[in-house]
Amino acid sequence: MEITRRPTQEADTDFAREAHHRAYHDVSIQQFGPWDERAQDRYFQTGWTAAVHEIVLCDGAPCGYACIEERPHDMHVRELVIHPDFQNRGIGSAVLRQVMARAQERQVPVRLGTFVKNRALHLYQRLGFEEFDRTEVHILLQWVPKAK
Repeated sequence: MEITRRPTQEADTDFAREAHHRAYHDVSIQQFGPWDERAQDRYFQTGWTAAVHEIVLCDGAPCGYACIEERPHDMHVRELVIHPDFQNRGIGSAVLRQVMARAQERQVPVRLGTFVKNRALHLYQRLGFEEFDRTEVHILLQWVPKAK
């Protein structure tokens, strides 16, 4: 299984919106209450247009999207969404390992935030991410590279 990323195109928006809504549906209900389609459309559109995203590909087929920022002092996984039809196949792990490898080269930490009730928290912890801050809604995590 080959996991790659490519720049988004206008035609990717509908796929990404569906991936967003399906991936966030359960955790959103658990954490915030009833699903509000219009509000979720707004959240998606705001995030989608505010930053540069990439489509995550599994053997060339779209399976999710990511927004990964290379900043001067860290790498920030702003968003990583794997469509539920592709979850539990190691795709999210593969993307994060790619980011961690780049961060290791640069000797900078990788940071991300997740909802308190997001089941992906276990994935992040398994990969070595550690909590460095928390709010009522989010957990902020980081992975620090080994010194060269």
